Amino acid sequence: MKIKRVVYTFLAACLILMIHTALLKTGKAEDQSIVKTPDLSHHPVYSKYKFNNAENVINLGVQPLYSPTGFITEVMKRDAVLRKDLSALGMEVRFYAFFKGGDVNWFLRKGNIDVGIGGDMPAITAAATMDTVIPALIQQGFTSVVANRSMLIRELRGKKIGYAFGSNAHYALLKALSSGRLSEDQVKLISMDVNEMPEALQSGKVTAFSAWEPTPAITLMKYPENVVIHRYLSSGYIYFTKIFSDKYPEVVRQIVAAEIRALRWMQSSRENLLKASEWALQASERLTMQKVELSVEENASLAEDDILGIASAPIIPQNDLRQNGSLFTEFEFLKALNQIPASANWKKVRGSFDLQIMIDVVTHSKEYKLNEFNYDIE
Repeated sequence: MKIKRVVYTFLAACLILMIHTALLKTGKAEDQSIVKTPDLSHHPVYSKYKFNNAENVINLGVQPLYSPTGFITEVMKRDAVLRKDLSALGMEVRFYAFFKGGDVNWFLRKGNIDVGIGGDMPAITAAATMDTVIPALIQQGFTSVVANRSMLIRELRGKKIGYAFGSNAHYALLKALSSGRLSEDQVKLISMDVNEMPEALQSGKVTAFSAWEPTPAITLMKYPENVVIHRYLSSGYIYFTKIFSDKYPEVVRQIVAAEIRALRWMQSSRENLLKASEWALQASERLTMQKVELSVEENASLAEDDILGIASAPIIPQNDLRQNGSLFTEFEFLKALNQIPASANWKKVRGSFDLQIMIDVVTHSKEYKLNEFNYDIE
Protein backbone atom coordinates (compact mmCIF):
# COMPACT_ATOMS: atom_id res chain seq x y z
CA MET A 1 0.00 0.00 0.00
CA LYS A 2 2.85 2.34 0.91
CA ILE A 3 4.61 1.47 -2.35
CA LYS A 4 1.44 2.31 -4.32
CA ARG A 5 1.13 5.59 -2.48
CA VAL A 6 4.76 6.45 -3.27
CA VAL A 7 4.24 5.50 -6.94
CA TYR A 8 1.07 7.63 -7.15
CA THR A 9 2.82 10.55 -5.48
CA PHE A 10 5.73 10.23 -7.88
CA LEU A 11 3.40 10.08 -10.91
CA ALA A 12 1.43 13.07 -9.67
CA ALA A 13 4.63 15.02 -9.20
CA CYS A 14 5.72 14.11 -12.73
CA LEU A 15 2.36 15.19 -14.11
CA ILE A 16 2.55 18.54 -12.30
CA LEU A 17 6.09 19.04 -13.59
CA MET A 18 4.96 18.23 -17.15
CA ILE A 19 2.05 20.69 -16.93
CA HIS A 20 4.30 23.37 -15.44
CA THR A 21 6.89 22.85 -18.20
CA ALA A 22 4.18 23.02 -20.86
CA LEU A 23 2.87 26.25 -19.39
CA LEU A 24 6.36 27.72 -19.36
CA LYS A 25 6.85 26.76 -22.99
CA THR A 26 3.49 28.24 -23.90
CA GLY A 27 4.40 31.46 -22.16
CA LYS A 28 7.76 31.54 -23.89
CA ALA A 29 6.18 30.93 -27.29
CA GLU A 30 3.67 33.66 -26.60
CA ASP A 31 6.47 36.10 -25.86
CA GLN A 32 8.35 35.03 -28.99
CA SER A 33 5.25 35.53 -31.14
CA ILE A 34 5.58 39.29 -30.76
CA VAL A 35 9.24 39.37 -31.78
CA LYS A 36 9.32 37.76 -35.20
CA THR A 37 11.92 40.23 -36.40
CA PRO A 38 15.13 38.35 -37.27
CA ASP A 39 18.40 39.04 -35.48
CA LEU A 40 19.24 42.56 -36.65
CA SER A 41 22.77 42.59 -35.25
CA HIS A 42 23.99 41.46 -38.68
CA HIS A 43 21.82 43.84 -40.66
CA PRO A 44 23.83 45.42 -43.54
CA VAL A 45 23.14 48.93 -42.20
CA TYR A 46 22.66 48.48 -38.47
CA SER A 47 25.71 46.23 -37.99
CA LYS A 48 27.86 49.30 -38.78
CA TYR A 49 26.43 51.31 -35.90
CA LYS A 50 28.70 51.88 -32.94
CA PHE A 51 26.30 52.50 -30.07
CA ASN A 52 27.81 54.45 -27.21
CA ASN A 53 26.13 53.44 -23.97
CA ALA A 54 28.06 55.81 -21.75
CA GLU A 55 26.00 57.41 -18.98
CA ASN A 56 26.13 60.84 -20.61
CA VAL A 57 25.06 59.71 -24.11
CA ILE A 58 21.41 59.53 -25.25
CA ASN A 59 20.89 57.16 -28.20
CA LEU A 60 17.81 58.09 -30.21
CA GLY A 61 16.40 55.83 -32.94
CA VAL A 62 14.76 57.72 -35.83
CA GLN A 63 13.02 56.83 -39.09
CA PRO A 64 14.01 59.05 -42.06
CA LEU A 65 11.60 57.15 -44.35
CA TYR A 66 8.64 57.92 -42.09
CA SER A 67 7.10 61.26 -43.08
CA PRO A 68 6.96 63.75 -41.50
CA THR A 69 8.92 62.34 -38.54
CA GLY A 70 12.02 62.51 -40.72
CA PHE A 71 11.50 66.28 -41.01
CA ILE A 72 11.09 66.67 -37.25
CA THR A 73 14.10 64.59 -36.23
CA GLU A 74 16.38 66.14 -38.86
CA VAL A 75 15.52 69.58 -37.45
CA MET A 76 16.11 68.28 -33.91
CA LYS A 77 19.53 67.01 -34.97
CA ARG A 78 20.52 70.58 -35.87
CA ASP A 79 19.04 72.22 -32.76
CA ALA A 80 21.79 74.24 -31.05
CA VAL A 81 19.38 75.06 -28.19
CA LEU A 82 18.90 71.35 -27.49
CA ARG A 83 22.64 70.71 -27.57
CA LYS A 84 23.32 73.57 -25.18
CA ASP A 85 20.60 72.58 -22.71
CA LEU A 86 21.64 68.93 -22.74
CA SER A 87 25.27 69.94 -22.27
CA ALA A 88 24.24 71.92 -19.18
CA LEU A 89 22.86 68.62 -17.85
CA GLY A 90 26.11 66.84 -18.75
CA MET A 91 24.45 64.96 -21.64
CA GLU A 92 24.64 64.68 -25.42
CA VAL A 93 22.33 63.03 -27.97
CA ARG A 94 23.17 60.80 -30.93
CA PHE A 95 20.75 59.83 -33.70
CA TYR A 96 20.57 56.43 -35.41
CA ALA A 97 18.46 55.80 -38.52
CA PHE A 98 16.17 52.76 -38.87
CA PHE A 99 13.84 51.54 -41.61
CA LYS A 100 10.80 50.86 -39.43
CA GLY A 101 9.41 50.88 -35.91
CA GLY A 102 9.84 47.15 -35.41
CA ASP A 103 13.58 47.61 -35.94
CA VAL A 104 13.63 50.49 -33.47
CA ASN A 105 11.95 48.26 -30.86
CA TRP A 106 14.48 45.47 -31.42
CA PHE A 107 17.36 47.79 -30.48
CA LEU A 108 15.33 49.40 -27.70
CA ARG A 109 14.75 45.94 -26.23
CA LYS A 110 18.48 45.16 -26.47
CA GLY A 111 19.34 48.36 -24.62
CA ASN A 112 21.28 49.90 -27.52
CA ILE A 113 18.98 52.92 -27.75
CA ASP A 114 17.11 54.89 -25.11
CA VAL A 115 14.54 56.72 -27.22
CA GLY A 116 12.56 55.56 -30.24
CA ILE A 117 10.19 56.78 -32.93
CA GLY A 118 7.36 54.44 -33.95
CA GLY A 119 3.82 54.27 -35.26
CA ASP A 120 0.77 53.00 -33.38
CA MET A 121 1.67 49.34 -33.64
CA PRO A 122 5.34 49.57 -32.57
CA ALA A 123 4.41 51.99 -29.77
CA ILE A 124 1.67 49.71 -28.42
CA THR A 125 3.92 46.66 -28.81
CA ALA A 126 6.73 48.40 -26.93
CA ALA A 127 4.35 49.50 -24.16
CA ALA A 128 2.82 46.00 -23.88
CA THR A 129 6.14 44.14 -23.75
CA MET A 130 8.59 46.62 -22.19
CA ASP A 131 8.48 49.40 -19.61
CA THR A 132 8.19 52.60 -21.65
CA VAL A 133 7.11 56.23 -21.32
CA ILE A 134 5.28 57.83 -24.25
CA PRO A 135 4.98 61.63 -23.85
CA ALA A 136 4.32 62.98 -27.34
CA LEU A 137 2.71 62.49 -30.72
CA ILE A 138 5.09 62.72 -33.68
CA GLN A 139 2.87 61.72 -36.63
CA GLN A 140 -0.82 61.79 -37.48
CA GLY A 141 -1.71 60.90 -41.03
CA PHE A 142 -2.56 58.08 -43.40
CA THR A 143 -0.97 54.78 -44.26
CA SER A 144 -2.07 53.28 -47.58
CA VAL A 145 -2.49 49.94 -49.28
CA VAL A 146 -1.30 50.39 -52.87
CA ALA A 147 -2.17 47.83 -55.56
CA ASN A 148 -1.09 47.34 -59.17
CA ARG A 149 -4.66 47.93 -60.34
CA SER A 150 -8.04 48.97 -58.99
CA MET A 151 -9.47 46.15 -56.86
CA LEU A 152 -11.46 45.37 -53.73
CA ILE A 153 -9.62 44.22 -50.60
CA ARG A 154 -11.23 40.78 -50.88
CA GLU A 155 -9.59 40.36 -54.30
CA LEU A 156 -6.23 40.15 -52.53
CA ARG A 157 -7.04 36.57 -51.50
CA GLY A 158 -4.04 34.38 -52.37
CA LYS A 159 -2.00 37.39 -53.53
CA LYS A 160 1.46 38.50 -52.39
CA ILE A 161 1.47 41.69 -50.33
CA GLY A 162 4.54 43.64 -49.25
CA TYR A 163 4.66 44.93 -45.69
CA ALA A 164 7.11 46.09 -43.03
CA PHE A 165 6.72 43.84 -40.00
CA GLY A 166 5.90 45.58 -36.75
CA SER A 167 4.99 48.90 -38.36
CA ASN A 168 1.78 50.93 -38.21
CA ALA A 169 1.29 50.02 -41.89
CA HIS A 170 1.43 46.35 -40.86
CA TYR A 171 -1.44 46.96 -38.47
CA ALA A 172 -3.33 48.96 -41.12
CA LEU A 173 -2.91 46.08 -43.58
CA LEU A 174 -4.26 43.53 -41.09
CA LYS A 175 -7.19 45.85 -40.40
CA ALA A 176 -7.82 46.25 -44.14
CA LEU A 177 -7.76 42.48 -44.68
CA SER A 178 -10.20 42.05 -41.81
CA SER A 179 -12.57 44.59 -43.42
CA GLY A 180 -12.49 42.44 -46.56
CA ARG A 181 -13.17 39.31 -44.50
CA LEU A 182 -9.70 37.95 -45.19
CA SER A 183 -7.37 36.47 -42.60
CA GLU A 184 -3.60 36.76 -42.62
CA ASP A 185 -3.42 33.11 -43.70
CA GLN A 186 -5.47 33.79 -46.85
CA VAL A 187 -2.82 36.07 -48.37
CA LYS A 188 0.95 35.79 -48.78
CA LEU A 189 2.70 38.45 -46.72
CA ILE A 190 6.16 39.37 -48.00
CA SER A 191 8.31 41.22 -45.46
CA MET A 192 10.42 44.00 -46.96
CA ASP A 193 11.77 47.46 -46.26
CA VAL A 194 9.59 50.31 -47.46
CA ASN A 195 12.12 51.59 -49.99
CA GLU A 196 11.89 48.23 -51.81
CA MET A 197 8.11 48.34 -52.22
CA PRO A 198 7.59 50.51 -55.33
CA GLU A 199 9.88 48.36 -57.48
CA ALA A 200 8.52 45.14 -55.99
CA LEU A 201 5.02 46.22 -57.05
CA GLN A 202 6.14 47.29 -60.51
CA SER A 203 8.08 44.06 -61.15
CA GLY A 204 5.19 41.85 -60.07
CA LYS A 205 6.97 40.51 -57.00
CA VAL A 206 3.89 41.64 -55.06
CA THR A 207 0.35 42.55 -56.08
CA ALA A 208 0.05 45.21 -53.38
CA PHE A 209 1.89 46.71 -50.45
CA SER A 210 1.05 48.63 -47.27
CA ALA A 211 3.19 51.63 -46.31
CA TRP A 212 3.28 55.07 -44.77
CA GLU A 213 4.13 58.28 -46.58
CA PRO A 214 6.12 59.16 -48.61
CA THR A 215 6.32 55.64 -50.14
CA PRO A 216 2.73 55.59 -51.52
CA ALA A 217 3.17 59.08 -53.03
CA ILE A 218 6.51 58.12 -54.58
CA THR A 219 4.93 55.00 -56.10
CA LEU A 220 1.95 56.83 -57.60
CA MET A 221 4.15 59.52 -59.09
CA LYS A 222 6.61 57.05 -60.60
CA TYR A 223 4.00 54.48 -61.66
CA PRO A 224 0.65 56.31 -62.10
CA GLU A 225 -1.14 53.11 -63.13
CA ASN A 226 -0.97 51.91 -59.51
CA VAL A 227 -3.92 52.62 -57.21
CA VAL A 228 -4.50 53.27 -53.49
CA ILE A 229 -7.21 50.77 -52.51
CA HIS A 230 -7.32 51.43 -48.76
CA ARG A 231 -6.28 54.22 -46.38
CA TYR A 232 -6.06 54.13 -42.62
CA LEU A 233 -5.57 57.07 -40.25
CA SER A 234 -2.62 56.33 -38.02
CA SER A 235 -0.45 58.08 -35.48
CA GLY A 236 3.17 57.91 -34.39
CA TYR A 237 4.96 58.60 -31.13
CA ILE A 238 8.27 59.32 -29.51
CA TYR A 239 8.90 56.98 -26.59
CA PHE A 240 11.56 56.37 -23.95
CA THR A 241 12.56 53.37 -21.90
CA LYS A 242 11.13 53.86 -18.40
CA ILE A 243 14.55 53.28 -16.85
CA PHE A 244 15.89 56.22 -18.85
CA SER A 245 12.85 58.43 -18.19
CA ASP A 246 12.95 57.78 -14.44
CA LYS A 247 16.67 58.50 -14.29
CA TYR A 248 16.69 61.57 -16.53
CA PRO A 249 13.25 63.25 -16.34
CA GLU A 250 14.65 66.66 -17.31
CA VAL A 251 16.39 65.20 -20.39
CA VAL A 252 13.05 63.75 -21.52
CA ARG A 253 11.47 67.20 -21.23
CA GLN A 254 14.31 68.83 -23.16
CA ILE A 255 13.86 66.34 -26.03
CA VAL A 256 10.09 66.92 -26.07
CA ALA A 257 10.78 70.67 -26.09
CA ALA A 258 13.08 70.18 -29.10
CA GLU A 259 10.28 68.39 -30.94
CA ILE A 260 7.86 71.26 -30.26
CA ARG A 261 10.49 73.79 -31.40
CA ALA A 262 11.04 71.81 -34.61
CA LEU A 263 7.31 71.85 -35.40
CA ARG A 264 6.98 75.57 -34.70
CA TRP A 265 10.09 76.45 -36.71
CA MET A 266 8.81 74.56 -39.76
CA GLN A 267 5.35 76.08 -39.41
CA SER A 268 6.75 79.61 -39.12
CA SER A 269 7.86 79.87 -42.77
CA ARG A 270 7.75 78.03 -46.08
CA GLU A 271 11.50 78.45 -46.39
CA ASN A 272 12.06 76.57 -43.12
CA LEU A 273 9.72 73.75 -44.16
CA LEU A 274 11.50 73.36 -47.49
CA LYS A 275 14.89 73.26 -45.76
CA ALA A 276 13.62 70.51 -43.42
CA SER A 277 12.22 68.64 -46.44
CA GLU A 278 15.64 68.81 -48.08
CA TRP A 279 17.31 67.45 -44.93
CA ALA A 280 14.75 64.62 -44.67
CA LEU A 281 15.31 63.58 -48.29
CA GLN A 282 19.07 63.59 -47.76
CA ALA A 283 18.70 61.41 -44.64
CA SER A 284 16.48 58.95 -46.54
CA GLU A 285 19.00 58.69 -49.34
CA ARG A 286 21.87 58.12 -46.89
CA LEU A 287 19.96 55.28 -45.27
CA THR A 288 18.82 53.55 -48.48
CA MET A 289 21.66 54.57 -50.81
CA GLN A 290 18.91 55.31 -53.34
CA LYS A 291 17.57 58.49 -54.91
CA VAL A 292 14.15 59.48 -53.52
CA GLU A 293 11.71 60.09 -56.38
CA LEU A 294 10.20 63.20 -54.79
CA SER A 295 11.10 66.86 -55.10
CA VAL A 296 11.68 68.99 -52.02
CA GLU A 297 8.35 70.75 -52.70
CA GLU A 298 6.39 67.52 -53.12
CA ASN A 299 7.87 66.09 -49.94
CA ALA A 300 6.96 69.27 -48.05
CA SER A 301 3.36 69.13 -49.27
CA LEU A 302 3.00 65.59 -47.91
CA ALA A 303 4.26 66.75 -44.50
CA GLU A 304 1.69 69.56 -44.40
CA ASP A 305 -1.09 66.98 -44.72
CA ASP A 306 0.18 65.34 -41.53
CA ILE A 307 0.98 66.63 -38.05
CA LEU A 308 2.76 69.72 -39.42
CA GLY A 309 -0.52 71.01 -40.76
CA ILE A 310 -2.62 70.50 -37.65
CA ALA A 311 -0.61 70.96 -34.46
CA SER A 312 1.79 73.44 -32.89
CA ALA A 313 2.30 71.09 -29.94
CA PRO A 314 2.30 67.30 -30.40
CA ILE A 315 -0.25 66.56 -27.67
CA ILE A 316 -1.63 63.03 -27.48
CA PRO A 317 -5.46 63.30 -27.66
CA GLN A 318 -7.17 62.12 -24.45
CA ASN A 319 -9.90 60.45 -26.52
CA ASP A 320 -7.36 58.12 -28.15
CA LEU A 321 -6.55 56.71 -24.70
CA ARG A 322 -10.11 55.96 -23.60
CA GLN A 323 -11.08 52.39 -22.73
CA ASN A 324 -12.79 52.08 -26.11
CA GLY A 325 -10.66 54.65 -27.93
CA SER A 326 -8.60 54.10 -31.06
CA LEU A 327 -5.46 52.87 -29.29
CA PHE A 328 -7.42 50.47 -27.11
CA THR A 329 -9.13 49.08 -30.24
CA GLU A 330 -5.72 48.56 -31.85
CA PHE A 331 -4.42 46.94 -28.67
CA GLU A 332 -7.30 44.44 -28.63
CA PHE A 333 -6.92 43.79 -32.34
CA LEU A 334 -3.20 43.06 -31.93
CA LYS A 335 -3.94 40.66 -29.07
CA ALA A 336 -6.55 38.85 -31.18
CA LEU A 337 -3.95 38.42 -33.92
CA ASN A 338 -1.33 37.19 -31.43
CA GLN A 339 0.94 40.12 -32.28
CA ILE A 340 1.21 40.89 -28.55
CA PRO A 341 0.70 38.38 -25.71
CA ALA A 342 -2.87 37.48 -24.74
CA SER A 343 -1.82 38.31 -21.16
CA ALA A 344 -0.94 41.90 -22.12
CA ASN A 345 -2.72 44.43 -19.93
CA TRP A 346 -4.33 47.60 -21.30
CA LYS A 347 -3.86 49.36 -17.96
CA LYS A 348 -0.10 48.92 -18.32
CA VAL A 349 -0.16 50.20 -21.91
CA ARG A 350 -2.38 53.15 -20.98
CA GLY A 351 -0.07 53.93 -18.08
CA SER A 352 2.86 54.26 -20.48
CA PHE A 353 1.31 57.40 -21.98
CA ASP A 354 2.48 60.24 -19.74
CA LEU A 355 0.56 63.39 -20.69
CA GLN A 356 1.98 65.38 -17.75
CA ILE A 357 5.37 65.69 -19.45
CA MET A 358 3.88 67.65 -22.35
CA ILE A 359 1.85 69.80 -19.94
CA ASP A 360 5.03 70.62 -17.97
CA VAL A 361 6.91 71.66 -21.12
CA VAL A 362 4.11 73.70 -22.71
CA THR A 363 3.17 75.52 -19.49
CA HIS A 364 6.83 76.46 -18.96
CA SER A 365 7.39 77.52 -22.55
CA LYS A 366 9.85 80.30 -21.68
CA GLU A 367 11.97 78.00 -19.51
CA TYR A 368 12.05 75.37 -22.29
CA LYS A 369 12.66 78.02 -25.01
CA LEU A 370 9.88 76.76 -27.24
CA ASN A 371 10.06 79.84 -29.45
CA GLU A 372 13.84 80.22 -29.49
CA PHE A 373 15.17 78.93 -32.82
CA ASN A 374 18.85 78.33 -33.50
CA TYR A 375 19.56 75.69 -36.12
CA ASP A 376 22.67 74.68 -38.03
CA ILE A 377 21.34 75.59 -41.45
CA GLU A 378 24.49 74.59 -43.33
